[in-house]
Amino acid sequence: MSNPCTEPVKPDDFWGDNLWMSQHERHLLLAKESEPDVIFIGDTVISFLSQTRTWSELFEPLHCLNFGIGFEKIQNTLWRIQDGILDNIKPRVVVIMVGSNNTGDSPEHIAGGILELTKLVQTKLPNAYIVLQELLPRGHRRNPLWEKFFAVNALLKAAVLGSGGKSRIEFIQNDMGELTANDTLSASDFFDFLRLSESGARKVFGPVSDIIVQLLNETDDEQDGKDLSPTE
Repeated sequence: MSNPCTEPVKPDDFWGDNLWMSQHERHLLLAKESEPDVIFIGDTVISFLSQTRTWSELFEPLHCLNFGIGFEKIQNTLWRIQDGILDNIKPRVVVIMVGSNNTGDSPEHIAGGILELTKLVQTKLPNAYIVLQELLPRGHRRNPLWEKFFAVNALLKAAVLGSGGKSRIEFIQNDMGELTANDTLSASDFFDFLRLSESGARKVFGPVSDIIVQLLNETDDEQDGKDLSPTE
């Protein structure tokens, strides 16, 4: 059985406003006009991150571009990459967080789609490090999607660790105990129980900022003739 999450697909223009394509075209233009060190690729959580102080304080100084588009699925992100959003840039780090809208797919298909996405990024940018962010739960109280995404995260972790540190992929795990205390999401961290508030963005993406700084330093060392592998 084929995996629909690994097949690049342009989403239908359901509302007739060309909203998704307009954002994609803006990203294509940004890629041609910029020389970013870091690219963020993903769906709703990544897209909204650019509206937070966490983004302006932690990531803008690192020469980051945000190529997130709200509500898209893995296969839509694959399509965007095939259509060229990475073709005119050479970022040293690519942050990926996508899959929370593939709610009708199995954990195995979602994880397979995300891993296919990392392979495509590596094909386009063979010298870049990838920071793979695990999926966050969605919905106020514990529900079947929590279990599905936790299963996806376990599959991704096993795949990355199984590479023996040779894949140039860093897998970032969140403190789920803090984020899901009493089997609920706090409105102080997830203001609509999907997207992150300022507090939630700091908790989830603060560690991402730390690893990006580390990887940028390592790529500086590599350019100076030192070959360092990503930490586990």
